[in-house]
Amino acid sequence: MKNPIKKIFFIIFFVLITFFFTPTIFAKIFAEQINEFTATINIQKDGRVKIEEKIIYDFGFLYRHGIYRNIPYIKTNKEGKKFKMDINLLSVTDESGRSYQYSTTDDKNYLKIKIGDPNNTITGIHQYIINYVISGALTYFSDHDELYWNVTGNDWTVPILSAKAVVNFPEAVNLNNISKICYTGSLGASEQQCLATFEDSQWVFRTTKMLSPSQGLTIVAGFPINQVARLEPKPVVNFLDTIIGKVVIFFLILLTVFWYLIYPLSLPIKWYRLGRDPSTGSGPTRAWYDPPKTKSGRPLTPAETGTLIDESVDMPDILATVVDLARRGYFKIVEKKKNDFYLIKEKEADVDLLPFERMLFDDIFAGGESEVRIKDAELVETVSRVKKSIYNHLVKEEFFPENPQKIRTFYNFIAFFALITLNFPLVLSALIFGRAMPRKTRLGKEQADVAKSLFNFLTSQERQLTFQADKQMFFEKLLPYAVAFGVEKIWIKRFSDFALRTPSWYQTYDRQPFNSAVFASSLNSSLSSFRASATPTTSSSGFSSGSSGGFSGGGGGGGGGGSW
Repeated sequence: MKNPIKKIFFIIFFVLITFFFTPTIFAKIFAEQINEFTATINIQKDGRVKIEEKIIYDFGFLYRHGIYRNIPYIKTNKEGKKFKMDINLLSVTDESGRSYQYSTTDDKNYLKIKIGDPNNTITGIHQYIINYVISGALTYFSDHDELYWNVTGNDWTVPILSAKAVVNFPEAVNLNNISKICYTGSLGASEQQCLATFEDSQWVFRTTKMLSPSQGLTIVAGFPINQVARLEPKPVVNFLDTIIGKVVIFFLILLTVFWYLIYPLSLPIKWYRLGRDPSTGSGPTRAWYDPPKTKSGRPLTPAETGTLIDESVDMPDILATVVDLARRGYFKIVEKKKNDFYLIKEKEADVDLLPFERMLFDDIFAGGESEVRIKDAELVETVSRVKKSIYNHLVKEEFFPENPQKIRTFYNFIAFFALITLNFPLVLSALIFGRAMPRKTRLGKEQADVAKSLFNFLTSQERQLTFQADKQMFFEKLLPYAVAFGVEKIWIKRFSDFALRTPSWYQTYDRQPFNSAVFASSLNSSLSSFRASATPTTSSSGFSSGSSGGFSGGGGGGGGGGSW
């Protein structure tokens, strides 16, 4: 009996030792973890984002002072450019609202929050509620605004059993018109082990699987534009870190005298001698109905006329070309459904089209299509090429001796270069005199006065139009010029008391009789639709996502933490 008893005792002892001291079991008993990470995100009308992070932290059987939370305030776009957000820490409390002892430090790209009493230790489960406000967290696109936010961060040293983000929008936002997606996993992962649901007038994003250390939850929520203020993050420029910067610093040592003294003083002199328009002895009048003309007598198109006034090809000049081509019978603008516009070809391009007009026409109907939906058109590169063509054409027609845009671009570069080298006199000189350096020829100055006279006529509220309003052609002829000047609503309104018909080249979806206010609104919608198709769908600061190409850890937010 003695040997069997010893054997049984040895087996029991071995099982107990194995149970208690197996590394896996030992780790489970003493491991730390976050039981729940909940972020309540409130997007405010002023463009700021208020965030409350509720972290239920389990220290296990370990004794610690508390936790630390690192929140990045630098975000990087797809081009590698960095932007700084402003963080205002409001409070750090427990679930009862009692304030924790904490300290903050600014460590390069992070706001580091160290929570806890250095003289006391704790164990078990504790709740931490961190409230802060972010400026610059939103991203603004041409067709929507967006919150692209790393909710938990990917730098936690402990697992997160459950993570959730609750997003609240301003009252004016239609909650049914929200695009959303979420990502989980390590930095750069595109896994989507998460769900987005609509609950109690809020969009809620939840993980469907535990997040291991260095894994996080990232959300993307897009909403209509013009619902919140535009509050862009500030670009971070570290000039000395660039190769160009180092080369420039080297050459600046040799060129200091020229760069800081001679060049700033030379620009006003150059502008006085070469940058002013020639004097013609005349000026604009208040009653000129016809557009300016070329040396051969050809009337300038709306785009040429608009460019001649401000020496810049802007989007209204391109939109005016679209309206003018429609007026001249090359295509119709048709609204098949409300705010859904099509361009329907009426005839082929001919010799009457100028090079930039033909370029625009051919690109719109590329591939032989006779009908193009404006929303589906991709015209960003086209508009860029058309703008260059207009500048070159006006130089060829002898309205400008040189391309005004090339001159402005050159002096913009000089001003930027001067700014990063702290040459403030040159910055002012380049912006004031350099950007004013483009000038017109004598012909250009004379015809610019004619263009300004036409502008005065289009915007005048004093003259009566009875004798002109009897002619539908007069209204339609000058409409593209009003678009180029950005005063089409004023021009259309002046005909509100006259019995006009909707132009044959423009068709609304309901085909109601002509009403000036309705026509102005509809035309503006069609032009806005064209503008959107010709505008890059990236934000002004270069961030991309658009709810279609994100990843875990992308956008703003992030960071991580642990215990101490």
